[in-house]
Amino acid sequence: MRLLAFLAVLVAVFLVAAPARAHVRATTVAVDLRSQGAGVGAVVDMEYDVLGRLLGLDGVLSPDPDGAEAEVPAEVRRRSLDGHASEVAAYVGGRLRLSRGLIGCVAGDGGRVELAGSGAVRVALAYDCPASGALTVRNDIFRPSDGVVDETTTMVAYDVDGRRGSTLLDVDRTSVTVGRTDLLGEIPRFVLLGAEHLLFGLDHVLFLLALLLGARRLRDVVEVATAFTVAHSVTLVLAAIGWVSVPGWIVEPLIALSIAFVALDNLLSPRTSHRLPVVFGFGLLHGLGFAGALSVDGPLSVSTLANLLSFNVGIELVQLTIIALAFPVLLFLRGAATTPVAARALTLGTVAATVAVAGAGLVWFVERSPLLA
Repeated sequence: MRLLAFLAVLVAVFLVAAPARAHVRATTVAVDLRSQGAGVGAVVDMEYDVLGRLLGLDGVLSPDPDGAEAEVPAEVRRRSLDGHASEVAAYVGGRLRLSRGLIGCVAGDGGRVELAGSGAVRVALAYDCPASGALTVRNDIFRPSDGVVDETTTMVAYDVDGRRGSTLLDVDRTSVTVGRTDLLGEIPRFVLLGAEHLLFGLDHVLFLLALLLGARRLRDVVEVATAFTVAHSVTLVLAAIGWVSVPGWIVEPLIALSIAFVALDNLLSPRTSHRLPVVFGFGLLHGLGFAGALSVDGPLSVSTLANLLSFNVGIELVQLTIIALAFPVLLFLRGAATTPVAARALTLGTVAATVAVAGAGLVWFVERSPLLA
């Protein structure tokens, strides 16, 4: 009796599960990529019904092929699509990701969204690519976790960098690299990008200045600079290749707090024996911040590592320049303060500069913290 009951349950399970599996919901997305000056134009065609179920558009037919379906006037779909155009463009721009080298391309605001025939949607987007190098395409439109289809096949046609071709992407292969790449030609560009990232990142500059204000000897500068460099280099590489991932809303407030901490530590703690582990820990945070400018799409390669190292070299060149310019000035001022009045003025000036740096760090911490802003 128990065996018969078990067999009955097993048969019932198969009878229920089999029809559900019989109709695997599959769809096709077509992507056409064309070079547009320094950027890339993308035209994406997809099924209206699949997109409509995902984004809540009107005029969506039942996904059950055995169900009765009524004809939907194209005007109903067109009006719904027009009303959700920005949402559709944002979805496609967020799921179709382009990058050159390690630098992600940015989809422009808006884009053209239109009904292509009665059952298809066409989205045209323009991507701005700040870097050159081979173009990597990653498509996550209609991934299985969205719950609207089980399988998506993406047909990618491209005319990029003088190269034409086509390829297929699916759930097992979601990205492809097309176009030409020049390893040696990219190195200067990434060195410059790293230099600009540090030079125009005022928070990183103020962190370095706070460290210099607390340094008394050249040996102190060498030690903290080395600790900071090693730490941020580690997390820069790990975060850029995706092995470490920390949300920006956590990293950015903590970077700001690191500036305030080091500045206030200069005033409140005359001993510096704890400075190296502190700087190393904060360097790990700053490396995550540096990595925010990069994103590796596709497998790790020699060119990827070369680009990462070049980016880091640019950071180090600016860091060394700041140290070479600022620390001798500090030493000169300290050596020139030979009278009590001059020494007091130097002390007051140092305290004022330190407080200003700490204040900037605290203000940024409040501005960047999602709980306090």
